[in-house]
Amino acid sequence: MLKVIRESAIERPWFYRTLMFLIAAIFVVTMGWWGFEENKEDIIVRVGDDKVSRSEYLQTYQFLTERYRYLKQEGAITADISEDQLKQQTIDQLIESRLWMQAAREMGVVVTANELRDAIMKHPDFQHNGKFDPVQYKQVLARYHHKTPEQFEASYKAFLMQEKARMLVRESVAPTADELAMAQVILASQPTPAVPMQDSAQTERALRAVMNQKQQRALMAYQEGLRAGTPISVRRELM
Repeated sequence: MLKVIRESAIERPWFYRTLMFLIAAIFVVTMGWWGFEENKEDIIVRVGDDKVSRSEYLQTYQFLTERYRYLKQEGAITADISEDQLKQQTIDQLIESRLWMQAAREMGVVVTANELRDAIMKHPDFQHNGKFDPVQYKQVLARYHHKTPEQFEASYKAFLMQEKARMLVRESVAPTADELAMAQVILASQPTPAVPMQDSAQTERALRAVMNQKQQRALMAYQEGLRAGTPISVRRELM
């Protein structure tokens, strides 16, 4: 699955953007339901001190199922995904969101009111003719997210905090001499450009590709470290 995603991201950039929107939407959905059922006996996942209720799990599972169905209809995804796979992806997504939120709090990450406002106003779903539309904002939230602006803003703020934590991890890495050499190898394997400007652009792309790979490895390693250091339990009979 990850190989398909990586290849599609290179060959079809619109697919990568669609997938990133899906991930962001899932985070917002899960954050919006965080904590409403913590006092009941239907806790399905525990991530450290954080809990996930079965109602939150079911809502996230339904959302993920609908989004995958939509992406398949649009041709962005061609492989069939079984019910068990979707259930496991839902659990993994919920665990990941909790882990990164905990990391964000430990890092002291803050999202200001201005940052939240700017991010929402720039969101294409809430714009009309290139400008933020308050009426469309409320209509989209009511129709697709089933949230009031206050509920959505709280969940979106949590998502932005997680994104900041990821950014801090990505920016903590720098290319080594070996990785720069790898970029040169990648560059040498490409056709010789016709003009110097193209040569400069190719060099930049090669360096960026090496950095992206290293940043992705750093993110995965950091997340695995979070997971290894956090008590996690899943009641699979409630899935």
